[in-house]
Amino acid sequence: MERLHALASRLLAEDLAHFRVHADSNDLVHVFEHDGAAMDLPGCRAILGGKLRVLPEHRGRALHLWSGLRFYLRSQLHHPLTRFYRLSLASLFGFVSITSALAEFQLFDAHAGDPEGRAVRATFERIAAQSHYRLDPETSLFFVDIRYAPDTLARYPQSYYDRPEARLYERVNPGYRENGSYAAFWFRFTPRNLVSLVRTILRKRRALSFNS
Repeated sequence: MERLHALASRLLAEDLAHFRVHADSNDLVHVFEHDGAAMDLPGCRAILGGKLRVLPEHRGRALHLWSGLRFYLRSQLHHPLTRFYRLSLASLFGFVSITSALAEFQLFDAHAGDPEGRAVRATFERIAAQSHYRLDPETSLFFVDIRYAPDTLARYPQSYYDRPEARLYERVNPGYRENGSYAAFWFRFTPRNLVSLVRTILRKRRALSFNS
């Protein structure tokens, strides 16, 4: 646990006790490796992301996108009549990385009153309770008590923060640099999103092969 915490804290800072609470709420130390969470919608389940930390030398390989897609395809194959949702409490970097690979997604809205919106909120609240996170119902942000390591934000050029996804995150969570809160979003594995994910994975892997 201490080694995992040391890796995680190189990128986003949190104390060991806080890290342990979240780690203990997961069965396996691997992204997406569980059967998904039940939702208050008939025939639907949610795929949840955990603490994704990628060392700088291994970035740019679409590892998180491939892992999520692989898990979804396996789950859909085993449960072809189930409709899967992907839910995420995301830092700026996770948000930019995932949403930029999608054709469509939804920001979490705690005020949504339709059946789908209520089911998404209930699932997010169960996620939060497991890890001692707190939902602010006014802003739809989750206080996760995780903050950026001092050199993490400085590692990225201004052009990164000018990307549309980064600007959207800042609009939704303007105090993200120091407030310890994450924004949330969700999407379904629609044909458009599946095509977009596959294209992004292939493009990044081709670029990596070319550069190496």
